[in-house]
Amino acid sequence: MTGEGHRPWRRGAIGGLALAGLTGAVLAWRGRHVTPYRPQLERLDIPVPAGHHALVGMTIAFVTDIHMSPFFSQANFRDAIAPLRDERVDLVLLGGDYASETVRYIERGMPVLDELEGMARLGAYGVLGNHDEQLGSHKVAEAFEAHAIPLLRNEARGIPFNGSTLWLVGIDDALAGHHDPDAAFRDVPAGAAALALWHEPDWAEQAERRGAFLQLSGHTHGGQIRLLGKGALALPPGGRRFDMGSYRVGAMTLYVSRGAGTYRPPLRFRCHPEITLITLVARSDQAILPE
Repeated sequence: MTGEGHRPWRRGAIGGLALAGLTGAVLAWRGRHVTPYRPQLERLDIPVPAGHHALVGMTIAFVTDIHMSPFFSQANFRDAIAPLRDERVDLVLLGGDYASETVRYIERGMPVLDELEGMARLGAYGVLGNHDEQLGSHKVAEAFEAHAIPLLRNEARGIPFNGSTLWLVGIDDALAGHHDPDAAFRDVPAGAAALALWHEPDWAEQAERRGAFLQLSGHTHGGQIRLLGKGALALPPGGRRFDMGSYRVGAMTLYVSRGAGTYRPPLRFRCHPEITLITLVARSDQAILPE
């Protein structure tokens, strides 16, 4: 075959490579500048434990892994929670990792956390994540205290609702070795409706064994970059067993949020950030009696 015969093939190959390069550039641009700032509002219905029908209808907004940083501003955070403004929210729960890089970004996020708390008639509660420990847990705790948002550090708090009580059980960061589930559940009455709030998901069995019907976690960001047919490209320690979404762990439901922000690299591909709205619903085996 002469050199002339190769030219159409070469032109086609060059064109294909150019198209592939352009497609890759567009995807990379979207992964850096678009997807990280397009959160999805995920709705989740969770059946209440037996004997706690009075909790049916309670709504809980779960926001985690905000990671305030040069790549996620106060305006970005405010945009992320915007879908909640049109919802009825009873309670806001915060899953940790409020900032990255330096602790000064904590203060930049606090006004938006105040807005979140203001949406919820029962207030807001949080736990610490591994990045909060790295930045200085005492500094994060001071910021939350100044804004009157309680951090639950291996402790429980009863939240009255409709004549019943939801027990929030906050467990401190496991990667830092500060978790103490026994202390966290110590004041929870036997048979209570207990919701565990724990940054890392991979120790969920410890909450289930102590009677929680639901655990809310973050930490993984869903991997941030997910490949077709493979899933998460990489996952952090403490989040490799349960990377995102709902899981059944014994008698307990575990839900792992993809998080609101990002961490290095500040990219998302096939993995939108999320804000979660949970509604407690009746169990299928609970008869609803006529009034």
